[in-house]
Amino acid sequence: MDLQLKDKTILVTAASRGLGYATAHALVKEGANVIICSRNEASLKEAVSKLGERAQYTVADVSKQEDVKSLVGYVREGSSKLDGLFVNAGGPPPGTFSKVSDSDWRKGFDLTLMSAIWLTRESLTLLKKSESPSILYSTSISVKQPIDNLLLSNAIRPAVIGMMRTLAGEVGSEGVRVNAVCPGYIHTARVEQLMESNKAAIDSIEARIPLGRIGKPDEFGAVCAFLLSPLASYIHGALLLVDGGLYQGMM
Repeated sequence: MDLQLKDKTILVTAASRGLGYATAHALVKEGANVIICSRNEASLKEAVSKLGERAQYTVADVSKQEDVKSLVGYVREGSSKLDGLFVNAGGPPPGTFSKVSDSDWRKGFDLTLMSAIWLTRESLTLLKKSESPSILYSTSISVKQPIDNLLLSNAIRPAVIGMMRTLAGEVGSEGVRVNAVCPGYIHTARVEQLMESNKAAIDSIEARIPLGRIGKPDEFGAVCAFLLSPLASYIHGALLLVDGGLYQGMM
């Protein structure tokens, strides 16, 4: 299936590895030009070397407003428009209520919610110049059901969904689509570390997933590429789980 992404320009944040990289890889395979960022230049160089000539990078920490402004400024210098924005920032650190400090809350708030706000605000002008603009927010299954020891994710990520759904009503008439994708357990480097240190925990997780396994990064990336593409032109304000059926609630 042709996702009609050839020569589209898409910004993918926190994409030197993990789910961001998987999304960038899926977009490049479809012929899109991607701009990726992260805080680590060495990781970015390695990622771009694997992604190929359709990828470029700039160093940015999306939990810092000035970095976000510089990032979108970099995009603006190289392109008159932006066709897609994949908002991704990784997850806030784990912790329970008794262990999470005020500083942790503030850092988690900037990383998870404010990064999404800043990236959206700075990118909208460029997105509105595209014929098929799309924003996709990467969140987590934790917006549907809390995950033990992930207080910050459980508390802050739902705010991103609230913003996305409200924004859908504000920018839809201008042709900008906004959606969110909510991964469950995907086989990233972080999960690999967990598998090595605690195979019993992984076995327990897989036993709860109806498909019987943890997801692959390319499976997640393919979903994101579709949602960012013109083929998803009537999907707007939606929240899509990519979790192998792990979440079984009705809503």
